[in-house]
Amino acid sequence: MRFEVTPAQPAGAELRRIGAALVEHAIAQVDDPGVPSDAAVHETRKAMKKLRGLLRLVRNAAPDLYKAENRAFRDAAAQLAVVRDADVAVETFDRVLARAGNSPAKSARHQADTGASRLHADAEPLELASLRAALYAYRSEAHAGAGDADSRLAQFRARMLEARERLAGWELPDTGRERDAFAPFGPGLQKTYRRGRKAMARAYRMPSVEAFHEWRKRTKYLRYHLRLLRLAWPEQLKTQGAAVKKLQTLLGEDHDLAVLEELLATFHTGDTVPAETGAERALRAEMLRQRDLLRRRARLLGELVYAERPKAFRRRIAAYWRQAERAAEADPESAGG
Repeated sequence: MRFEVTPAQPAGAELRRIGAALVEHAIAQVDDPGVPSDAAVHETRKAMKKLRGLLRLVRNAAPDLYKAENRAFRDAAAQLAVVRDADVAVETFDRVLARAGNSPAKSARHQADTGASRLHADAEPLELASLRAALYAYRSEAHAGAGDADSRLAQFRARMLEARERLAGWELPDTGRERDAFAPFGPGLQKTYRRGRKAMARAYRMPSVEAFHEWRKRTKYLRYHLRLLRLAWPEQLKTQGAAVKKLQTLLGEDHDLAVLEELLATFHTGDTVPAETGAERALRAEMLRQRDLLRRRARLLGELVYAERPKAFRRRIAAYWRQAERAAEADPESAGG
Protein backbone atom coordinates (compact mmCIF):
# COMPACT_ATOMS: atom_id res chain seq x y z
CA MET A 1 0.00 0.00 0.00
CA ARG A 2 1.06 3.61 -0.55
CA PHE A 3 1.53 5.37 2.78
CA GLU A 4 1.24 8.71 0.98
CA VAL A 5 -1.40 11.39 0.66
CA THR A 6 -2.08 12.31 -2.96
CA PRO A 7 -2.02 16.04 -3.78
CA ALA A 8 -5.17 17.47 -5.39
CA GLN A 9 -7.32 14.73 -3.82
CA PRO A 10 -9.84 15.45 -1.02
CA ALA A 11 -8.04 15.17 2.32
CA GLY A 12 -10.89 13.29 3.99
CA ALA A 13 -11.02 10.67 1.25
CA GLU A 14 -7.26 10.20 1.45
CA LEU A 15 -7.47 9.81 5.22
CA ARG A 16 -10.05 7.04 4.86
CA ARG A 17 -8.15 5.35 2.01
CA ILE A 18 -4.87 5.13 3.90
CA GLY A 19 -6.57 4.20 7.16
CA ALA A 20 -8.53 1.42 5.49
CA ALA A 21 -5.43 0.05 3.75
CA LEU A 22 -3.53 -0.14 7.05
CA VAL A 23 -6.39 -1.83 8.87
CA GLU A 24 -6.81 -4.35 6.04
CA HIS A 25 -3.07 -5.01 6.04
CA ALA A 26 -3.16 -5.74 9.77
CA ILE A 27 -6.09 -8.13 9.38
CA ALA A 28 -4.38 -9.88 6.45
CA GLN A 29 -1.26 -10.50 8.54
CA VAL A 30 -3.32 -12.28 11.18
CA ASP A 31 -5.35 -14.25 8.62
CA ASP A 32 -2.43 -15.44 6.50
CA PRO A 33 -1.48 -18.99 7.66
CA GLY A 34 1.92 -18.55 6.04
CA VAL A 35 2.88 -15.70 8.37
CA PRO A 36 4.37 -16.89 11.69
CA SER A 37 2.79 -15.35 14.79
CA ASP A 38 5.92 -13.38 15.72
CA ALA A 39 6.11 -11.89 12.22
CA ALA A 40 2.39 -11.09 12.34
CA VAL A 41 2.86 -9.30 15.66
CA HIS A 42 5.72 -7.27 14.20
CA GLU A 43 3.80 -6.26 11.07
CA THR A 44 0.57 -5.42 12.88
CA ARG A 45 2.39 -3.26 15.42
CA LYS A 46 3.99 -1.33 12.57
CA ALA A 47 0.55 -0.79 11.03
CA MET A 48 -0.74 0.58 14.35
CA LYS A 49 2.15 3.03 14.56
CA LYS A 50 1.44 4.25 11.04
CA LEU A 51 -2.25 4.67 11.82
CA ARG A 52 -1.42 6.76 14.86
CA GLY A 53 0.99 8.82 12.76
CA LEU A 54 -1.73 9.37 10.17
CA LEU A 55 -4.17 10.53 12.84
CA ARG A 56 -1.60 12.88 14.36
CA LEU A 57 -1.26 14.64 11.03
CA VAL A 58 -4.94 15.67 11.15
CA ARG A 59 -5.28 15.97 14.93
CA ASN A 60 -5.91 19.74 14.85
CA ALA A 61 -8.46 19.44 12.06
CA ALA A 62 -10.37 16.59 13.75
CA PRO A 63 -9.46 16.48 17.45
CA ASP A 64 -12.32 14.22 18.52
CA LEU A 65 -11.54 11.69 15.79
CA TYR A 66 -7.88 11.77 16.77
CA LYS A 67 -8.50 11.24 20.48
CA ALA A 68 -10.88 8.32 20.02
CA GLU A 69 -9.04 6.46 17.28
CA ASN A 70 -5.53 7.11 18.57
CA ARG A 71 -6.57 5.58 21.88
CA ALA A 72 -8.15 2.60 20.16
CA PHE A 73 -5.09 1.80 18.05
CA ARG A 74 -2.72 2.42 20.97
CA ASP A 75 -4.62 -0.07 23.12
CA ALA A 76 -4.78 -2.60 20.29
CA ALA A 77 -1.00 -2.44 19.85
CA ALA A 78 -0.36 -2.64 23.60
CA GLN A 79 -1.80 -6.13 23.85
CA LEU A 80 0.76 -7.29 21.28
CA ALA A 81 3.78 -5.61 22.88
CA VAL A 82 3.83 -7.41 26.21
CA VAL A 83 7.12 -9.23 25.56
CA ARG A 84 8.86 -6.60 23.48
CA ASP A 85 11.36 -5.54 26.16
CA ALA A 86 12.46 -9.13 26.76
CA ASP A 87 13.08 -9.61 23.03
CA VAL A 88 14.88 -6.28 22.73
CA ALA A 89 17.21 -7.06 25.63
CA VAL A 90 18.55 -10.20 23.96
CA GLU A 91 18.99 -8.47 20.59
CA THR A 92 20.70 -5.50 22.24
CA PHE A 93 23.08 -7.74 24.19
CA ASP A 94 24.26 -9.36 20.97
CA ARG A 95 24.59 -5.98 19.25
CA VAL A 96 26.65 -4.52 22.10
CA LEU A 97 29.07 -7.42 21.96
CA ALA A 98 29.36 -7.20 18.18
CA ARG A 99 30.11 -3.48 18.29
CA ALA A 100 32.62 -3.94 21.08
CA GLY A 101 34.77 -5.88 18.65
CA ASN A 102 34.02 -9.34 19.95
CA SER A 103 33.81 -10.81 16.48
CA PRO A 104 36.84 -13.05 15.81
CA ALA A 105 37.19 -11.31 12.46
CA LYS A 106 38.15 -8.06 14.20
CA SER A 107 41.77 -7.66 15.16
CA ALA A 108 42.99 -6.04 18.36
CA ARG A 109 44.54 -3.26 16.23
CA HIS A 110 41.15 -2.57 14.60
CA GLN A 111 39.46 -2.44 18.01
CA ALA A 112 42.01 0.06 19.25
CA ASP A 113 41.73 2.18 16.11
CA THR A 114 37.95 2.44 16.41
CA GLY A 115 38.03 3.21 20.11
CA ALA A 116 36.15 0.03 21.00
CA SER A 117 36.40 -1.08 24.61
CA ARG A 118 38.21 -4.18 25.77
CA LEU A 119 35.01 -5.93 26.77
CA HIS A 120 36.12 -9.29 25.45
CA ALA A 121 39.46 -9.02 27.18
CA ASP A 122 37.98 -7.88 30.49
CA ALA A 123 35.11 -10.37 30.67
CA GLU A 124 35.40 -14.11 30.99
CA PRO A 125 33.83 -15.86 27.97
CA LEU A 126 31.95 -18.24 30.27
CA GLU A 127 30.54 -15.32 32.24
CA LEU A 128 29.31 -13.67 29.04
CA ALA A 129 27.76 -16.95 27.90
CA SER A 130 26.08 -17.34 31.29
CA LEU A 131 24.71 -13.80 31.13
CA ARG A 132 23.35 -14.38 27.65
CA ALA A 133 21.70 -17.61 28.81
CA ALA A 134 20.05 -15.71 31.67
CA LEU A 135 18.64 -13.17 29.21
CA TYR A 136 17.29 -15.94 27.00
CA ALA A 137 15.70 -17.62 30.02
CA TYR A 138 14.06 -14.34 30.97
CA ARG A 139 12.70 -13.97 27.44
CA SER A 140 11.29 -17.50 27.47
CA GLU A 141 9.57 -16.84 30.79
CA ALA A 142 8.14 -13.57 29.46
CA HIS A 143 6.70 -15.30 26.40
CA ALA A 144 5.23 -18.08 28.52
CA GLY A 145 3.69 -15.58 30.93
CA ALA A 146 2.19 -13.53 28.10
CA GLY A 147 -0.03 -16.41 27.06
CA ASP A 148 -0.73 -17.75 23.61
CA ALA A 149 0.33 -15.38 20.81
CA ASP A 150 -2.40 -16.71 18.52
CA SER A 151 -5.02 -15.87 21.13
CA ARG A 152 -3.72 -12.31 21.47
CA LEU A 153 -3.71 -11.94 17.68
CA ALA A 154 -7.32 -13.16 17.53
CA GLN A 155 -8.33 -10.49 20.04
CA PHE A 156 -6.40 -7.92 18.05
CA ARG A 157 -8.19 -9.01 14.86
CA ALA A 158 -11.57 -8.43 16.52
CA ARG A 159 -10.49 -4.87 17.33
CA MET A 160 -9.47 -4.32 13.73
CA LEU A 161 -12.84 -5.52 12.46
CA GLU A 162 -14.46 -2.93 14.71
CA ALA A 163 -12.07 -0.27 13.40
CA ARG A 164 -12.95 -1.21 9.81
CA GLU A 165 -16.61 -0.50 10.57
CA ARG A 166 -15.76 2.92 12.02
CA LEU A 167 -13.65 4.02 9.05
CA ALA A 168 -16.62 5.20 7.00
CA GLY A 169 -17.18 7.85 9.67
CA TRP A 170 -13.69 9.30 9.44
CA GLU A 171 -14.48 12.82 8.33
CA LEU A 172 -12.52 16.05 8.28
CA PRO A 173 -14.63 19.13 9.04
CA ASP A 174 -14.84 21.98 6.58
CA THR A 175 -12.00 24.35 7.42
CA GLY A 176 -13.60 27.23 5.57
CA ARG A 177 -10.48 27.45 3.43
CA GLU A 178 -11.45 25.55 0.33
CA ARG A 179 -8.55 26.93 -1.65
CA ASP A 180 -6.02 25.65 0.89
CA ALA A 181 -6.02 21.86 0.71
CA PHE A 182 -2.97 21.74 2.98
CA ALA A 183 -4.96 23.25 5.85
CA PRO A 184 -5.93 19.88 7.44
CA PHE A 185 -2.26 18.84 7.60
CA GLY A 186 -0.31 22.01 8.39
CA PRO A 187 -1.07 22.44 12.10
CA GLY A 188 -0.50 18.76 12.91
CA LEU A 189 2.79 18.73 10.99
CA GLN A 190 3.99 21.88 12.74
CA LYS A 191 3.01 20.52 16.17
CA THR A 192 4.89 17.28 15.62
CA TYR A 193 7.98 19.12 14.42
CA ARG A 194 7.84 21.65 17.27
CA ARG A 195 7.49 18.94 19.90
CA GLY A 196 10.42 17.03 18.44
CA ARG A 197 12.56 20.16 18.47
CA LYS A 198 11.69 20.88 22.09
CA ALA A 199 12.22 17.25 23.08
CA MET A 200 15.72 17.34 21.61
CA ALA A 201 16.64 20.47 23.56
CA ARG A 202 15.23 18.97 26.75
CA ALA A 203 17.09 15.67 26.25
CA TYR A 204 20.49 17.37 26.15
CA ARG A 205 19.65 19.94 28.80
CA MET A 206 18.50 17.31 31.30
CA PRO A 207 19.68 13.90 29.99
CA SER A 208 17.59 10.93 31.10
CA VAL A 209 16.21 7.72 29.66
CA GLU A 210 12.73 9.24 29.64
CA ALA A 211 13.82 12.43 27.88
CA PHE A 212 15.60 10.61 25.06
CA HIS A 213 12.72 8.16 24.72
CA GLU A 214 10.31 11.09 24.37
CA TRP A 215 12.49 12.62 21.66
CA ARG A 216 12.56 9.28 19.89
CA LYS A 217 8.74 9.11 19.83
CA ARG A 218 8.44 12.65 18.45
CA THR A 219 11.02 11.87 15.76
CA LYS A 220 9.16 8.72 14.76
CA TYR A 221 5.98 10.70 14.09
CA LEU A 222 7.89 13.31 12.10
CA ARG A 223 9.18 10.50 9.90
CA TYR A 224 5.63 9.23 9.31
CA HIS A 225 4.45 12.73 8.43
CA LEU A 226 7.21 13.21 5.89
CA ARG A 227 6.32 9.87 4.33
CA LEU A 228 2.65 10.81 4.17
CA LEU A 229 3.44 14.13 2.49
CA ARG A 230 6.28 12.81 0.31
CA LEU A 231 4.46 13.42 -2.96
CA ALA A 232 4.69 17.16 -2.35
CA TRP A 233 8.28 16.88 -3.62
CA PRO A 234 9.41 13.22 -3.70
CA GLU A 235 13.13 13.76 -4.18
CA GLN A 236 13.48 16.41 -1.50
CA LEU A 237 11.30 14.77 1.13
CA LYS A 238 12.74 11.32 0.52
CA THR A 239 16.17 12.68 1.41
CA GLN A 240 14.88 14.52 4.44
CA GLY A 241 12.90 11.47 5.51
CA ALA A 242 16.00 9.29 5.29
CA ALA A 243 17.81 11.62 7.69
CA VAL A 244 14.90 11.47 10.13
CA LYS A 245 14.84 7.66 9.87
CA LYS A 246 18.56 7.51 10.68
CA LEU A 247 17.98 9.77 13.68
CA GLN A 248 15.12 7.56 14.83
CA THR A 249 17.41 4.51 14.58
CA LEU A 250 20.09 6.16 16.73
CA LEU A 251 17.54 7.10 19.38
CA GLY A 252 15.95 3.66 19.19
CA GLU A 253 19.29 1.98 19.89
CA ASP A 254 19.84 4.36 22.80
CA HIS A 255 16.50 3.24 24.24
CA ASP A 256 17.35 -0.41 23.66
CA LEU A 257 20.46 0.04 25.81
CA ALA A 258 18.27 1.47 28.57
CA VAL A 259 15.96 -1.55 28.36
CA LEU A 260 18.90 -3.94 28.68
CA GLU A 261 20.37 -1.97 31.57
CA GLU A 262 17.07 -2.04 33.42
CA LEU A 263 16.74 -5.78 32.92
CA LEU A 264 20.30 -6.41 34.14
CA ALA A 265 19.42 -4.50 37.30
CA THR A 266 16.57 -6.93 38.02
CA PHE A 267 19.12 -9.75 38.26
CA HIS A 268 20.35 -8.12 41.47
CA THR A 269 17.06 -7.60 43.31
CA GLY A 270 15.16 -9.80 45.71
CA ASP A 271 16.01 -11.58 48.94
CA THR A 272 19.15 -13.21 47.58
CA VAL A 273 21.19 -10.72 45.58
CA PRO A 274 24.02 -12.31 43.57
CA ALA A 275 27.25 -10.38 43.23
CA GLU A 276 27.78 -8.55 39.98
CA THR A 277 30.17 -10.45 37.77
CA GLY A 278 33.16 -9.05 35.96
CA ALA A 279 31.30 -9.65 32.70
CA GLU A 280 28.44 -7.46 33.85
CA ARG A 281 30.76 -4.66 34.92
CA ALA A 282 32.58 -4.79 31.59
CA LEU A 283 29.28 -4.92 29.72
CA ARG A 284 27.94 -1.87 31.55
CA ALA A 285 31.11 0.07 30.74
CA GLU A 286 30.77 -0.84 27.07
CA MET A 287 27.09 0.09 27.06
CA LEU A 288 27.97 3.49 28.52
CA ARG A 289 30.56 4.02 25.79
CA GLN A 290 28.11 3.07 23.06
CA ARG A 291 25.34 5.22 24.52
CA ASP A 292 27.65 8.24 24.62
CA LEU A 293 28.56 7.69 20.97
CA LEU A 294 24.91 7.27 19.93
CA ARG A 295 23.89 10.47 21.69
CA ARG A 296 26.73 12.48 20.16
CA ARG A 297 25.77 11.26 16.69
CA ALA A 298 22.09 11.94 17.38
CA ARG A 299 22.86 15.49 18.43
CA LEU A 300 24.77 16.26 15.25
CA LEU A 301 22.04 14.80 13.05
CA GLY A 302 19.23 16.25 15.15
CA GLU A 303 20.60 19.76 14.76
CA LEU A 304 20.23 19.30 10.99
CA VAL A 305 16.78 17.69 11.12
CA TYR A 306 15.43 20.36 13.45
CA ALA A 307 17.37 23.31 12.05
CA GLU A 308 14.28 25.26 10.97
CA ARG A 309 11.80 27.13 13.09
CA PRO A 310 8.51 25.19 13.25
CA LYS A 311 6.52 27.81 11.35
CA ALA A 312 9.18 28.03 8.64
CA PHE A 313 9.19 24.23 8.34
CA ARG A 314 5.42 24.18 7.94
CA ARG A 315 5.46 26.97 5.35
CA ARG A 316 8.13 25.19 3.32
CA ILE A 317 6.23 21.89 3.16
CA ALA A 318 3.01 23.77 2.42
CA ALA A 319 4.70 25.52 -0.51
CA TYR A 320 5.83 22.15 -1.89
CA TRP A 321 2.29 20.80 -1.48
CA ARG A 322 0.61 23.65 -3.31
CA GLN A 323 3.08 23.38 -6.16
CA ALA A 324 2.39 19.64 -6.38
CA GLU A 325 -1.34 20.36 -6.51
CA ARG A 326 -0.87 22.80 -9.36
CA ALA A 327 1.27 20.26 -11.21
CA ALA A 328 -1.37 17.55 -10.70
CA GLU A 329 -4.12 19.80 -12.01
CA ALA A 330 -2.05 20.73 -15.05
CA ASP A 331 -1.06 17.12 -15.77
CA PRO A 332 -3.53 14.71 -14.12
CA GLU A 333 -1.88 11.60 -15.65
CA SER A 334 1.36 12.27 -13.75
CA ALA A 335 -0.34 12.90 -10.39
CA GLY A 336 0.76 10.59 -7.58
CA GLY A 337 4.44 10.44 -8.54
